[in-house]
Amino acid sequence: MPGMGNPSLGSFGLAAPFYHRVALEALLLAVVAFVLIAARFLLYGTAFRSTPALAVRGGDEAGVAVRVREPRARAVLRYGFGALWILDGLLQLQSAMPSSMISQVVTPTQVGQPHWLVTLMGWGTDAWIRHPIWSASGVIWLQIAIGLWLVLGREGWFARLGYVLAAGWGLFVWVFGEAMGQTFGHGGSWLFGAPGGVLFYAVGALILLAPYAWWQRDKLPRWVLAGIGLMLIAFGVQEALPGRGFWSFQIPDMVKSMAAVPQPAIIAGSLRGFHRLLGAHGSEVLNGLTVAILVMVGISLILRRGLRVSVPVFAVFSVLVWWFVQDLGFLGGTGTDPNSMIPELLLVVAMVMGLSSAEVPEHAPVHLWPETLGQAGRLFGMWVVVLAAVGLVPLGFSAADTSYSIEAALATSGAPFQIDRPAAPFTLLDQSGTPVSSSQFKGKTLIVTFLDPVCTDTCPLIASELRQADEQLTPAERANTDVIAVAANPIFHSVSAVHLFTDREGMASLPNWYFLTSPSLKSLAAVWQSYGVGLSVPQNGVMVVHPDLVYIVDRAGVERWMIPADPSDTNAIQSSFASLVDSLVKGVQ
Repeated sequence: MPGMGNPSLGSFGLAAPFYHRVALEALLLAVVAFVLIAARFLLYGTAFRSTPALAVRGGDEAGVAVRVREPRARAVLRYGFGALWILDGLLQLQSAMPSSMISQVVTPTQVGQPHWLVTLMGWGTDAWIRHPIWSASGVIWLQIAIGLWLVLGREGWFARLGYVLAAGWGLFVWVFGEAMGQTFGHGGSWLFGAPGGVLFYAVGALILLAPYAWWQRDKLPRWVLAGIGLMLIAFGVQEALPGRGFWSFQIPDMVKSMAAVPQPAIIAGSLRGFHRLLGAHGSEVLNGLTVAILVMVGISLILRRGLRVSVPVFAVFSVLVWWFVQDLGFLGGTGTDPNSMIPELLLVVAMVMGLSSAEVPEHAPVHLWPETLGQAGRLFGMWVVVLAAVGLVPLGFSAADTSYSIEAALATSGAPFQIDRPAAPFTLLDQSGTPVSSSQFKGKTLIVTFLDPVCTDTCPLIASELRQADEQLTPAERANTDVIAVAANPIFHSVSAVHLFTDREGMASLPNWYFLTSPSLKSLAAVWQSYGVGLSVPQNGVMVVHPDLVYIVDRAGVERWMIPADPSDTNAIQSSFASLVDSLVKGVQ
């Protein structure tokens, strides 16, 4: 189930810069709130002075502006989904979000999905991987803003704008984050979260956009309940199909996997107990019960008969599934929402309440801005708009900017050191055996590292990072930059060895690549010493131990930066390190 895995990637160290950014954004929002209140006070002499009202209807016979009271079912829907959006935003504050959101939440939903959907989702996952901190912080504020917008905005254009934002973002997350609820995958099941919890968020927002008149005479609730009923019947039939594993192993396997997720002991213990209870034939009983309830409740919702029995049964069964199959959705791993049962149940309950709607006029003013908090509504409305912008702007930047941010590289390798010392001269041989002197690089920026030509561990990863860095440079920048590796092995340092490494790691395609060596160990050792590279040869015959370092040398032949490299086989970190190298290269050119 998405987001319920172990957030092992949190060790990449993105938590500290992530929380630092969130803290700065929170400070900015606090300053904006202070400025709004201060401006209001300076203009009107009080922070919360009331303003003339705007009416959505004409006046009554006495000329008093009137409105129609919000249906109680609509208010339940609005407050309920507002609270869920706020909860989801707060769940994005988990330290593992920048580094593990894609691997632990999004990627698991792609398993078994059609190729076109996985390809489509790649657009969103690539944006997050390129800018994990920007994306993670943006989602926090946007989802909290949507929640507050639903709570504050009851009617008027301000409220409708919030509903559109909620529906749009909900559908975006449903596609790019939930793989459309895994509905198109082989293992998709109502028990496991299909058709996707956030889809109900989006449907709820679209329902709120409907005019009040649609709630009269049960029009809108009837349509929605019929749609939910058809969906439940479809899932019931799907659950009953043989060959999908729900009559045998699928449900026990899911419960077992949920019990293994790090979470409060009482929850994990209850799941393990339920797994034992299923035993040899419990899966058949549970799946049969699921099929019967989904079909029975679906028919009841469509016909609007027997709701006093079917809705409580559905509510109890949904809560039990939420606990014992979906593991409450968010208490373990990196869960980002309470999964599908709660929003689906909220939608059903609200629509059943809406079956008895009556238009009740109110002799009260209708304000343009939210009225929930009385005279402070205008200020809160303005602040919520700013809050949403603080979320949308970094998300838009992450999608538009195709370069990789350097946060992951700084988190894994640490900050580069500024050294500013003359680079030592050398005369060595390149991978083709041609003599190369340091003097021929005069006027060019150099990226210098030390690689073991027979290494099969970290050295190929560093080479890959430097290849990405070189490819990300513009043609003009590349023409003024050379990438140099010096053989870092006192035993295997022949020209043939560096030539083989160059071909094996795909570095031969770089016209500005030089893998330098020398038949003279003394000449190599002099270069190692000048750059502070110490080598050791283990007695057990494993690979030579040497520091993973990258130097940036400017056009004047001065070592400007030393970057401690902690190579990774993760593409996001490799690309981030490449961006770090590029930024330093551009800074000295």
